[in-house]
Order: sequence, then C-alpha cells, then structure tokens
Amino acid sequence: MNKFLFGTLLLIMITSCSPKMGSSILKTLPALPNSEVVIVLNELDEQLITAEKIGEIKVTDNGFSSDCSYYENIQNLKRLARAAGANLVKITEHKSGDKWSSCDRFWADIYKVDNAIDFEVEIEWSENRKLTWDDFKGVPNSVDLPEAAAATNSGFGSYSNRPHMLETKGEFFVVTKFYKNTSWVISDKKSDYILNHEQLHFDLAEVYSRKYRKALQAAKLELGNMQQAETIFNRVYSDFVKRQERYDNETEHGINTVKQGEWNAIIEIELAKYDLYKKPNQKI
Repeated sequence: MNKFLFGTLLLIMITSCSPKMGSSILKTLPALPNSEVVIVLNELDEQLITAEKIGEIKVTDNGFSSDCSYYENIQNLKRLARAAGANLVKITEHKSGDKWSSCDRFWADIYKVDNAIDFEVEIEWSENRKLTWDDFKGVPNSVDLPEAAAATNSGFGSYSNRPHMLETKGEFFVVTKFYKNTSWVISDKKSDYILNHEQLHFDLAEVYSRKYRKALQAAKLELGNMQQAETIFNRVYSDFVKRQERYDNETEHGINTVKQGEWNAIIEIELAKYDLYKKPNQKI
C-alpha cells in the first residue's frame, strides 16, 4: 500500500517590513498555548530526535524586511512551531545577514516530543523560571574548582537588527543565558541552599544585562556604530566578571551563610532597581 503525506503550505505576509514566514505541515495538531516551552536546536546540534516530524517551517526575507535579526527570527520560529502544535524546532539551515539580505534566514524541521525540556541546552533568564538541579548537565571540574560543589556557566550578549536602506534606528536585543552542558554539580553536594547560591550567579548575570541595556539606551547609538556598542559591552562585561568573582569570594562559594544572606538581598534589590530594563529589546 502506498502512503501519501499531504502537506499544506501556508505563507504568512504580515507587513511589508516583516520577514516572510512559511509552514509546510505534514500532520495536523492543535496549536500550543504561549505558555508552553518551545525548544530551538541550532543546525550543529546532534541530539537524536526519534519523534515523528510534523512539518517544516522557514523565516526568510521578503525583500523589504527590517525586523528580522537573529533574535527576532528565532522568536518567529517559535511562534510558527506553536501554531502548528510543535514544541521542538531543529534548524536545518541558517544564513546570516549579508550583502544580499540584512536578515538572518532560517529553515527548520518541527516536532512534537513528550518533553521538550529534555532537549534544552540553554535557558534564557526569566523571573518565572528558576534553575533546578536537572539543569546542571555538565561534568564536574574539581581540578580548576576544587572547593566548589557546583558551577554555573551563565552570561549575556546582544544581537542587533539590521534595517534596510541604511537606516540608523532600530533595536538591540540583550539576552541572559544559562548553559546546561557546561554547568555542573557534584551529586552528593546537592541542596536547596547550594542551588540558591547558583541561581544568584544567574540572577547577577541578569543584573548586568539590564545595566548593559540601560547603557545602550543612554548612549543613543546608531546601529551603524557597532564599535561604540562593543566598547560599552566590554566595560559592562568586565564589571560583571569582577562582581561574580567577588560574590564567590565573599560567600566562600556559598559556605558563608551570613554573607550569602547579604548577597541574596543585594541582588534582589539590584534586579528591582533596573526593572525598567528587564525586556530583551532596547530601542536606540
């Protein structure tokens, strides 16, 4: 018996300034709510996906696109996947902005898996998503960090959109991330107390993301002046590294409970202080 899969091609044109998005659906599923996590794997990720593919999606340039940076189009991939009922996106091809197009362009396969979190390799900071020990998937490094029960690999960086026609106004997207495969814990050292210490490393990274967003906005940059943006980033990131080291030294990697309590309060206050800058995108 021959089996045929009939896909429907949906091309969505939102506005002349938006990227071109398309879906080729092989299996019809109910759309997912916005609250459900959708995981995106880059084209180099070699994790085995055994679930049935339910379709293909793409986000490209319609010829006049402007809101199509790497960060923006990753979000567009997630939206297309949710609409198709998929919770896992595997990028099959990615083209960065070049002389032919200012957009980051993506082609991807989409899947519905039992637990998308199993495929997650990085976590974007959210006040609603706290770390768990299951997020620490790396191999302990007792050689370089002999006194540490756990280690958190987190940081922040930025993307910018590249408008057409040499426009100078746009947005920077500053994102704080935790990297699962290089964060680790010694199995017999797990405790809620140590987990809180590691969560605050991640929270401190978000504090400096917000400081970077504030600095970018205050500088009134033009997108063409990326050298100034890099100078600001280097200054803020240098302060961030020093502050992380100070946090570990003063708390003795979380062993000093008095100092840990002080830092809990300090970081909570600083997150609140920069609350206006918690959104990833900052217009310039």
